[in-house]
Amino acid sequence: MSDPERPRIRGVVLAGGRSTRFGDADKALATFEGRPLVARAVDAVAAATDGPPLLSVATDEQAERLGDAVGDSPVEPVRDDPSLSGPLAGLAAAVAATDAPWLFACACDMPLVSPESIELLRDRLPTTDAATEPGADTEPVAADRGDRVDAVVPVVDSYDQPLHALYRRSALDRALGDLAAGDALMALLDGLAVERVAAEAVDAPLAAATTNVNTRAELAALRERDSAG
Repeated sequence: MSDPERPRIRGVVLAGGRSTRFGDADKALATFEGRPLVARAVDAVAAATDGPPLLSVATDEQAERLGDAVGDSPVEPVRDDPSLSGPLAGLAAAVAATDAPWLFACACDMPLVSPESIELLRDRLPTTDAATEPGADTEPVAADRGDRVDAVVPVVDSYDQPLHALYRRSALDRALGDLAAGDALMALLDGLAVERVAAEAVDAPLAAATTNVNTRAELAALRERDSAG
């Protein structure tokens, strides 16, 4: 995916959750269209970003288990930052693990994430950011800081979708530094200059790609809709 005209992006699949609403099974290992959810997410992210995706996990045992599930797909496991909670812990781990100027983050329980949905966001990034390579913390070339974009986030049914979004790594690092364990994911966006993309107005697959499954019933319903379609 390397393109000198576009800023470099590293992907991270957030998989450190405990799947408490999925019963006694590991949600990341549940299958959709014959592939584990985590493997589907890794494959989509790998196809639309630069370098093997990061895979944020809570434990070494989880890293081994999910690594087996993705098979031959290259991934780099990173341990969630213990000073933060939930997805924020995985984002902090990804920030520490790469010098790429941008991160694409998605949850492992999004069966419909696709290279196309990621590209729709990637196309929104300013090409001037490519001139800041290779230093990840270099400021963008644009002179007007008011035009700065720190995150590109889809909006579906009036709700931000921060778990299928692009983040400027340096800005994400600063914003995470202002948060603490127990803070909610949505608090992260308050510290960033966000470009919001109305998913339905751009392309239907982008809205679908943000679909996540928290329960077995939700996954079963998605499988049924997929087979009917």
